[in-house]
Amino acid sequence: MGDARVSTAGRLTLRTTLRPRRVASLARRARRVGLDGVLAALDREAVPCPVPGTAAGPGYTWAPADADDPGWMPQGVATTRGGGVLLVAWYSRRRRGRTAGTRVTVVDLRDRDRVRYRHVLLVRPRPWAAVTGAGRVAVHAGGLAVVGDLLYVADTVRGVRLFGLDDVLRMPDGTDVLPQTGHLHQRVLPGTAPLRWSFLGVGRVHGELSLVAGEYGRRGTRPRLVRHALDEVTGLPVAGARGRARPPQVHAQQPHRMQGVAVHDDLWVATSSTGEGSPGDLYVGAPGAFRRHRGVLPTGPEDLAWSVPGRVAWSVTEWPGRRWVFPIDVARWVRPD
Repeated sequence: MGDARVSTAGRLTLRTTLRPRRVASLARRARRVGLDGVLAALDREAVPCPVPGTAAGPGYTWAPADADDPGWMPQGVATTRGGGVLLVAWYSRRRRGRTAGTRVTVVDLRDRDRVRYRHVLLVRPRPWAAVTGAGRVAVHAGGLAVVGDLLYVADTVRGVRLFGLDDVLRMPDGTDVLPQTGHLHQRVLPGTAPLRWSFLGVGRVHGELSLVAGEYGRRGTRPRLVRHALDEVTGLPVAGARGRARPPQVHAQQPHRMQGVAVHDDLWVATSSTGEGSPGDLYVGAPGAFRRHRGVLPTGPEDLAWSVPGRVAWSVTEWPGRRWVFPIDVARWVRPD
């Protein structure tokens, strides 16, 4: 399995577009509550439970209405508030060509004896003459990441959608929505395959704040892991000439069927699924030098996010009836020097 800091890095660039005025216009039609307002109005409770897999610690399952719902599928994971709050993205399966969109669930882990949560729908402000309305965001959302107040949501083909956690709005009917404030658009030069933004992670790589993105790929493909340096102040990719951000690292030929990644210094961790009903795998090490731990995760593992960088990460599983939210003691699986 090769580790390539390949010359195509300059061919995979990002441009940041921000539209905060559209969010402000939409906010005039609702009450801005932010993440604090969501945490103050949690309306569902998770159920403590054992989780299968030797790498999975005791975790939780969702309330029955969410644990068994075939219409919504959990995917991306991120943490904030020092690891005490978990964010989980769900995409809605299309029915007759229509979708209910994408939502992010805010899970309060700070009281492990009573873990509660609330759903927030992702929306996209749309200007209609002098009025700004909102349309539902419909993406797979296989990856989430948080830097400060900025929420990154993977958009498989187009790049990354950006949201401000302080922008959560409570609508007149009592539902919470989070409007999109920007986009990271990928630009690919001829001769290079576009990156599929399957999952995301944020961490420090040798001290440099970084966004890591990866591709899900089956056998016969060559999945990549890409790292972008982030600005410490804005949390956005560091841009160079013409406002484009070039990744300092592109690692080719990485593990197949990856679903999530977490990075800290020189430690990289990835989850991999092996199909419904089969246990998942955990990869620990670094691109080109991963150690595969087969079958140590429950079936259907998805994205990863640190709660304690370099030591403990959280993940979720997707299949109805087998949906768990659980920690992984990563330090236990790191090979000693």
